[in-house]
Amino acid sequence: MLRTLPNNLKVWAIPDIDMRRHLLKLRYISSLIVVVVAFPFFFLGGSTESSSNLMYAIWDCGHLIFFIAIVAILSKKFDVNNWKVAILISVAVFLGGGLIELIQAYIGRDGSWTDLLRDMTGTWLGIFWLQRANLLSWAGRIISIALLVPNLNTLFYEARFQFNLIHQFPILAGFESSVETYGHRGAERSSQIHTQGDYSLKVELTTRQYTGVVFNRMINDWSKHKALAFDIYNAGPDAFTMIVRVNDSQHNLYGWAKQDRFNRAMTLEPGWNHFTFATEDIRNAPQKRKMDLTEITWMEVFVGTRLAAPRTIYMDNVRLE
Repeated sequence: MLRTLPNNLKVWAIPDIDMRRHLLKLRYISSLIVVVVAFPFFFLGGSTESSSNLMYAIWDCGHLIFFIAIVAILSKKFDVNNWKVAILISVAVFLGGGLIELIQAYIGRDGSWTDLLRDMTGTWLGIFWLQRANLLSWAGRIISIALLVPNLNTLFYEARFQFNLIHQFPILAGFESSVETYGHRGAERSSQIHTQGDYSLKVELTTRQYTGVVFNRMINDWSKHKALAFDIYNAGPDAFTMIVRVNDSQHNLYGWAKQDRFNRAMTLEPGWNHFTFATEDIRNAPQKRKMDLTEITWMEVFVGTRLAAPRTIYMDNVRLE
């Protein structure tokens, strides 16, 4: 004997089915838009020499979103719950993503195995989270999330760094926030010696050539300021020489030539040393052109010749005046 459903269940059953269909259709259309819009950027446009590290991190996450969208599109035609289908999709993305990276390297862009790993991570996020929940799919979800964590971690730190830069400008680096040591190898914050705030950057100079500290996360537009200034404390008993280097986003087009950037030698006497360099001198430093002060991408303070023994310096209050 057939049992009929209560009237209230009949009323709600059809709307629920229709809602699911609409959501699936919306997912398919939005995924299709993402793929169509994003695909050309694998070969055209994208991050440039003047882009912030935050922009690079956002751009890298685009790989994840693109391949999640690819899987969402394929799931309309193929059952991702079928493990043969899931494996075939993974193999196809590996081959296709690898081909894209090879093409990028061939046309002068950066081909990267790390980008291929992001492609695979996005693919597995799409596959495992669209599969029905079971032991294997949950294992895949956990693995894909673990692979996602480094990208999110980088994005988080670069966002914090960018916020800090904007908040403290025209100070380019004051080292009051722990995030400012992010990316500086062989350096740490110190509260012992400082000229501004409560911290400086303690840098251990080694006997390797070109030992020093690099600043490539900065506010790029220096055009409205008259000078670059910073303070360096020489913790040793003897004076020695370091070099400050500044270049813009066009420097790579001139073969990274020394004649195309700002280079100045500085003598560090024991104790505090205060240095100031006119931005007009920085602008006029390249021999064949004017440096673009709105697109400064690199500042470095380094030792040009090998030191006889390791040295310690404290750097603070890197600023525009």
